[in-house]
Amino acid sequence: MKRIKNIFWIILAITILLNLSGCKKEDPFKDGLEPNNSRNEAYELTLGEQVDASIAKGDHDWYSFTIETGGIIDKALIEIENLTEEMELTVVLYDSQGNPFGSFTGNAGINMDISLTTKSSSYYIEIYDNNSEHEGNYKLTVTLLQANDSNEPDDTFDDAFIVSSYPSGGIAGIILSNASDDNQNGDFEFFILLVDVNKRVDFTLTPSANDIMMNYKIFWEDRSVVVEETEGTPGQILQASVGSGSGGSISRYLRVGATLGATGNGNYSISFTESDIK
Repeated sequence: MKRIKNIFWIILAITILLNLSGCKKEDPFKDGLEPNNSRNEAYELTLGEQVDASIAKGDHDWYSFTIETGGIIDKALIEIENLTEEMELTVVLYDSQGNPFGSFTGNAGINMDISLTTKSSSYYIEIYDNNSEHEGNYKLTVTLLQANDSNEPDDTFDDAFIVSSYPSGGIAGIILSNASDDNQNGDFEFFILLVDVNKRVDFTLTPSANDIMMNYKIFWEDRSVVVEETEGTPGQILQASVGSGSGGSISRYLRVGATLGATGNGNYSISFTESDIK
């Protein structure tokens, strides 16, 4: 009988141990966004909504998001907040084809704000601990800032802003990314100037910051070049004119671009006046 009792207690002990192993504590660094350990498994973010995420040792988190702006250049803000103190996160940005185009590493435990100049497209974000030794939590939000000016769309010849009366007053604009002959995919601003017979239209292009280098280029109606690209020095106000002779009224395209400085401030104003050709 004694031997049977011993066997009973042994069986009971094994049963308890098995039950305890089956109730193993959930890994605190495995969040509800998994699996998102590769680009093919990227978690799709909703713009403006914050997600709670975790990083385990050696873990890589992948996210995707889509920007719909009708082709207008805009800015998105990627915010990483409430980091666990030891984590030193690296953030890598990829285009819709999976090509990397930006990498950022923050200080341990410090929030990160990354500004991304965008057009309509999809993007990927990869996040991991730079040392692969720490684990912890963070919060992630991607927001479309709607940062461009109210003249949009005016980035191409076909969408040019028509200036038909003078004086125009100050027209405020914003250039969000470098735009020039050397940066054809940048944030250009196009204007159409309607010039009456025997009239001249003068324009003044004024940057808001001392580190912006503004530029302009003037085109005929058939979009061939009248005046080659002219670039100012940082903070310089640019002035030029377009005239019509006795042959009749004309129209000209004016393309405005800029190379932004360290401040990233692309604000400018442009004004137009008209006078007689003597």
